Amino acid sequence: MTMKRYITGSMFAVAVASMSGTAAAQSQPAAQPQAADSQGIADIVVTAQRRSESVQRASISIEAFSGQEIANRGVTRPDDLTKIATGVQVGGGTSTQIYVRGVGDFGVVATANPAVVTNLDGVPISRPQAISGNFFDLDRIELLKGPQGTLYGRNASGGALNLIAARPRLNKTEGYLQGTAGNYDTLGGEGAINLPIADDIAVRASFQLSDRGGYLTDGGDDDKHQSIRLQALAKFDRLSVHLLGGYTHLGGKGSGLAVLPSIPGQSPWTGTTSKAAADYYFSVINANFVASGGSSPPAAVFDRPDSERLFQNVRSWNISGQADYDFGGAILTVIPAYRRTTAIFSVSPGFNYSPGGKGTKGETSDQYSLETRLGGTSGKLKWVIGAFAFQENQSTDFAITAGVIQRVRIASDLQSKSIAGFGEATYSLTDRLRLIGGLRYTSDQRSQTNFRKFAISPTVTGSPPLATPCVPPTFAPGTECNLLPPVNFDSSRTFNRATWKVGGEVDLAPQSMLFATVSTGFKAGGFNQAVDTVATNRALPFKAETITAYTVGLRNRFLHNTLQFNLEGFYWDYRDLQLSSLILDGSGNLSLTTQNAGKARIYGFNADVVAKPFAGTTLHAGVEYVNSRYQEFAFVQAAQFTTPGSTGCAVSPASIPPGPLGPYVTVNCAGKPLVRSPKVSGNVGMTQVFGLTNGANVTFDTDLAFATKRYTSTSFVPNSLAGAYGNWNATLTYNAPGERWFIGGYVRNITNATVYTGGGGDQSPFVNGFVSSTIGAPRTYGARFGLRF
Repeated sequence: MTMKRYITGSMFAVAVASMSGTAAAQSQPAAQPQAADSQGIADIVVTAQRRSESVQRASISIEAFSGQEIANRGVTRPDDLTKIATGVQVGGGTSTQIYVRGVGDFGVVATANPAVVTNLDGVPISRPQAISGNFFDLDRIELLKGPQGTLYGRNASGGALNLIAARPRLNKTEGYLQGTAGNYDTLGGEGAINLPIADDIAVRASFQLSDRGGYLTDGGDDDKHQSIRLQALAKFDRLSVHLLGGYTHLGGKGSGLAVLPSIPGQSPWTGTTSKAAADYYFSVINANFVASGGSSPPAAVFDRPDSERLFQNVRSWNISGQADYDFGGAILTVIPAYRRTTAIFSVSPGFNYSPGGKGTKGETSDQYSLETRLGGTSGKLKWVIGAFAFQENQSTDFAITAGVIQRVRIASDLQSKSIAGFGEATYSLTDRLRLIGGLRYTSDQRSQTNFRKFAISPTVTGSPPLATPCVPPTFAPGTECNLLPPVNFDSSRTFNRATWKVGGEVDLAPQSMLFATVSTGFKAGGFNQAVDTVATNRALPFKAETITAYTVGLRNRFLHNTLQFNLEGFYWDYRDLQLSSLILDGSGNLSLTTQNAGKARIYGFNADVVAKPFAGTTLHAGVEYVNSRYQEFAFVQAAQFTTPGSTGCAVSPASIPPGPLGPYVTVNCAGKPLVRSPKVSGNVGMTQVFGLTNGANVTFDTDLAFATKRYTSTSFVPNSLAGAYGNWNATLTYNAPGERWFIGGYVRNITNATVYTGGGGDQSPFVNGFVSSTIGAPRTYGARFGLRF
């Protein structure tokens, strides 16, 4: 039986079990925020370690945010995490790119995989284009920092982002409906309804709609999406079954990009496809040609950016089930899932990556997963063992259009298969001292077939240049537009890896815990949609990346639960980092490729304080210091592609003989900091609740997120260094008696700070000094209103 059939069959069995009603016992409860007295700090219960526990008792590097906090602080898409979490930079727009302490993945092309895995109710979302549209009707968000190789496995070398949906509640008819209106033609709505079907069955339906104009002058970085989620929960004597299905559509122009630094005399939110950016782009090109002793290039050499090229059409369907059976002392959990994602979108920093342009088909992903685990508590032992199976089938067909110098269509079929077994346990040596141990073994197979690369007329792409005119691509071997030599590029590799975790916990006081852990993680390697620069009869491969993290943490509550102080120190040893960059591949074409960057070290600390000095007053502050450096980061590149000013790294002749592209050079970036890793980042804020005599209240929230400068690109040219920022936000809300309804206003990014989040394109290899980036929202303001029933 194939993995696909086995997982589909398991999902059917879970659905049948949910209606059977034959089993009986209380299942593991869904985590909910625990209430606290008006003076005390409320706990957030998390399930990050596959068991329910207070975040204050979790011996991992974690930040957790309740559903109410997410709503109050305006977190509606992945990029918003940058303003609430420390040490985290999120950008990329359509292709979400999450970087934790400098560990992440560019994640634009289909061959890439995120280094921070995102899960919705315990199910991984493999495609970064499918992450947006899930930030609604959430119970909480859990952000785990550092490798999660034992419990989360593949592609969690940098951490994990867990989105936990608000589950159906038994014997409860309730719901909410809320709307938002603001500048940039913002209109949004969200709601949910919870209905009991019987004493032991309930359903919940929720939705989110957004229609907002673009922040950029070319209309880019808009938000036009529609999402719906349907859930059912059945609880019997020993069996609990939860079913979840969802659909998201992302439309509009998509993320868009801004020029970094901003164009003199222009707004920082000037889109790269606007006329102002196009004029600036070509002025840089002309200056480069003149500086090199040449004359201005013909206009046809480069395509002018065009705002009509900006588009996105991403659709994602998902269905999953979770069955929990309580044996008395141990709970068996089975989670089968399926997700289909189709993505047609563009990225246009000058050159246009267009999975839907020029008649291409875009990207399609079919993802199947199945996790089975058994866990419980017996005496002094807390334990979990399990197995995980994953398969993803992808097809990708996209175009890169940049005038006659590059007009290419690339297509291939990709497949990932992964199986793993894992276990983790915490054993109490005494009432205060506990030991932690975990192990996972993963076998991950990556393959690429039907790799095709064709020129699109008119073009002179190729080495040597193709004869022109070039006929449109037919995908037929042997045509004059076929850029690849007549060889078989089908490739497959298997990556086997054992990851582990060891550590300990000690209770220093009833509400103080010290922990220390060493944990490992890895992300599988794979193949690029590019020809190897040396062995030109194969696709360019890249190796798996690995990381070992050392963490010491202290969690404290003082003064009758009114003061919380957490402190953490960390050191990460990171090897064979997977980084994306533009190269000339073995067929003489520009290609965005993943390469391994040797090794790096990352160390620093995190401090977090929450205080409730008075009833109705909550203060919070967090800061993270990260010192990162590439210890080894060198790659070989064609000398003709490495011009003065195209890199901020050292360049020297390579020790290999010249190839079809001429002589090679070695680019050495050792000593540089990791990209998208500010040395200091953090946030500080206050919530003040003013009670009124009629039982209503007025709530004032304000917070400031900040970060120091950081590089956005591995070229390390000066223009890719984004400046420091402070992002200040405030909301004022009136809550009616019994919180039956509310109305309020918000202002975000009050000072109109420029917050570059990376995720763009660095044109330095061929247009020195032109760098683009996704960018945070400018000053926005509006009103929120809603009903609760």
